[in-house]
Amino acid sequence: MGTLRFSPGVLLFMLPAFALYSLFFLFPFLRTLYNSLFDWNGIGAWHFVGAGNYIQLAHDALFGRGILRVAIWAALAVLLKVGIALVLASMLRVPIRGERFFSAAFFVPVVISSAAIGLLFTLIYDADVGLLNIVLRGIGLGGLARNWLGDDDTALYAVIAVPIWHTIGYFFVILLAALRNAPEDVYEAARIDGANARVTFFHITIPMAWPVLQVCMVLAITAALKSFDYVFIMTKGGPGTMTEVPATYMYKTIFVNLQVGYGTAMATAIFLIALVSTLLVRRLTAFRTE
Repeated sequence: MGTLRFSPGVLLFMLPAFALYSLFFLFPFLRTLYNSLFDWNGIGAWHFVGAGNYIQLAHDALFGRGILRVAIWAALAVLLKVGIALVLASMLRVPIRGERFFSAAFFVPVVISSAAIGLLFTLIYDADVGLLNIVLRGIGLGGLARNWLGDDDTALYAVIAVPIWHTIGYFFVILLAALRNAPEDVYEAARIDGANARVTFFHITIPMAWPVLQVCMVLAITAALKSFDYVFIMTKGGPGTMTEVPATYMYKTIFVNLQVGYGTAMATAIFLIALVSTLLVRRLTAFRTE
């Protein structure tokens, strides 16, 4: 068997990619980290505060509540978004009549921009002319009708429901590809042994798809932690601050309050929380792949 040898000439082919990576990720990240050490309004003088912004952030109750909201968002995303996608992929694992139609129907929402989806659901949730309230009143459940995005009790969950529905198709496609690459003889052996659909799903489908499920869980969690567009379009953090998440709070801090140093400290904190969450999820679920 041959041995791998490193050729210095390979570095020449890596330079363009590394240059783009440095320009659009590494340099902005280091600049953000540097800015977070200063009290700066984006225009005037810089005042070095060291870890002062991070100390202030640790005592910021609004930021803390935002972290709690995206934690709920992440848990629901894993449970519903990835869970429903896995069930749908499992149903279409074996080709059936009309599978192309169903696959396309599940994936179509993914190609629509989040801005358009946010505006669409803003209308659906409208208290007076919204489709959701019209349907509830039409089936005799008018007592449940409300201003879904203006009610403190429902606003956050109404927003969370939108990206869950919007991106189920994305995870469906990933999981469907994983399940269709699974050996069919394992399922055949289970059927011969008399395993029903529930046993097959929990003891064959999930274990065989687990490495891909890990990736899907990480993607769902990090997307929740970085969530901005749906909240900004639908509620802008309201009513009050009931749907304020770290990303929208960071945006307002930097571009509305002109506290660039403090806002970039939030950005760094969001990155670190997402990184730790990713490593933690992979560590907690690693036993499944051993």
